[in-house]
Formats: sequence, C-alpha cells, structure tokens
Amino acid sequence: MKKIYSKAADFMSMFSAQLILAALVIYFGFACGSAFFSVNNLISIVRQVTTLGIAALGISFLMITGNLDFSTGQIYAFVGTLAAFLYSAGVPIALAMLFGVVGGVLIFCFTCWVSIRFKISRLFISMAIGTAVSGLSCIIAQNKTIYGLPENIKWLGQGYVLGLIPISTVIFLALALVVSVVFNKTYLGRYLFSVGGSDDVARLSGINVNKIKYLSSMIAGTLVGIAGLVCMSRTFSGSPFAGGSLSSDVISAAVLGGVSVMGGTGKTSGIVTGVIIIGTLSVGLNMMGLNTNSQDIFKGGALVIAVVIDGISRQRKARRGTNA
Repeated sequence: MKKIYSKAADFMSMFSAQLILAALVIYFGFACGSAFFSVNNLISIVRQVTTLGIAALGISFLMITGNLDFSTGQIYAFVGTLAAFLYSAGVPIALAMLFGVVGGVLIFCFTCWVSIRFKISRLFISMAIGTAVSGLSCIIAQNKTIYGLPENIKWLGQGYVLGLIPISTVIFLALALVVSVVFNKTYLGRYLFSVGGSDDVARLSGINVNKIKYLSSMIAGTLVGIAGLVCMSRTFSGSPFAGGSLSSDVISAAVLGGVSVMGGTGKTSGIVTGVIIIGTLSVGLNMMGLNTNSQDIFKGGALVIAVVIDGISRQRKARRGTNA
C-alpha cells in the first residue's frame, strides 16, 4: 500500500501542471459551456499567454539559478515605454525597439551586480529596483500612454500566420524550443542547473558562478524585453502601466510548471504548461464575469498551490536522499 501511495505521489508531482490544466479545462467547460471551446476563445487564450510565456521563459533562467526577481512587470512596461518614447522623439522604430530591449537587459544586470557585490538576496533588490523603474517609466511617459507608433510594427503583436495562428505565438513557441535546447543540450544549461543546486558545489566544480548569473540576467532581460515589445505592438502604444501583475504571473507559471523557487530544477514543457494554466484561468474567469480583483484572488491561490507542490516535491527528494 505504501508503495502504491509513493508511486501515486510521484505521478502527481511529475504531472501536477498537466493535471491542474486538465481540471481547469473540465471545470470551465462545465461552467462556461461550449463557448469555452470555441475557436475564438481558444485563440484568445493563446494570445493571452504569449507575452506572459516569453517573459516566463526568461525568468526561468533566473529561477533555475536560485534567484527570484519581482521587477519583471515593471521592466516589461519600461521596455515598451522607452521604445515608444524614443520613436516619438525621432529615433527610427527599429533602433528605438533595440534600445528598449538593451535598457531592460542593463536593469536586470544591474540588479544582478548589486546582489552579487553586496551579497543581498536578489528578491529584495528587485523589489526596490522595480519600484524605481516604474517611477522612471512614468516620468518618461509623463504619466500617460504614448500613442502614434508606426503601422509597420503591428505584425509583431497583431499579425497572424495563415490568418489563424498569431505571429507572437509562433515567436513564443520558437523561443520555447530554443530554451529547451539550451537547458537540455548545452553546457550553459548544465551550469545553470548546477548553480541552482548549490553555488559552492558549482564553484568547486570549476564553474564561474557569477558569470553564469550575469548570463542568466542578460537572457532574462532580452526575453522580457521581447515580451514588452510584443505587448507594445499588440496594444499599439507604450504604457508605463502595462506590467500589471506580470511579475507574480510569470513566477506562478514557472513554479506551476515545475521550476523550483529554490533553483536547480525545471523544464521548458512545464513552463509552457504553467503559462497555459494562467491564461486559461484568466480567460475562464473573464467568461464567468469575475472582475480583475476577483481574478487576483484565484491567481494568488494558484501561486500558493504551486509553491506548496514545489515544497512537497523538494521534501520528498530530500527524504529519498537521506534514505539512500
């Protein structure tokens, strides 16, 4: 009986994200009827998760190395705001978008530098920097949304392949494939997981831990920046208020997908599933007529569930290591 329970627990832990997603689909299928499975609604879910998914892929690089960053939403909004501001000031749109992404990368790297230099948890540094970046975005945009962008950027956030699949979704899936290869087939992936498992062990193995942390910050900044540009294109504006609850959503999606908050574990397929869970939850609750505040309660609950599942999984692994 104990062996059966152990196998069931292992199955639940391994496929927790998929089981949660299946439960949500069944629930909303009953609660919202056939409208939930309509083509338009499914496309709505896909579009809902695109920018969240790209940002979550980036933040997973930080989380796997054992670092949490709560400035994601603010930097995401900053990238689009800066790009729109620069364009309105006369900078060519392609260059303005590049500067926006570079700005995001520099902020992530600065957070990394402060954390390493003064040996302070990145979690706390990112909260402070996120607040500062939010203020900077509002100053740049003068507390308003910047409009007047060129028509030729609409394809990024509003275009479709074959008139059905959003181009932004294709970008997300392509990036997910690249990230999967990095995690599973490259030395960088091995180093990321090693650093997340233990800084000290990684150093003794000859890994330059600080270099890996900077690299993960650069990749995270680039992907969050791309997500910010997709958002700018989709809304056809640069808004300092675009980040919303993105910081908690990307962490929820990653943890629901099996990325440990303590670092050292995670896989791309799980992240994609976690992102779809958040998107399904948002669209389903909207269809049920719940407002944003009510949705935040459910999203907060999802994060609690994700962290609990992560904690249980780590405890089981620790017990196995002790027994071994």
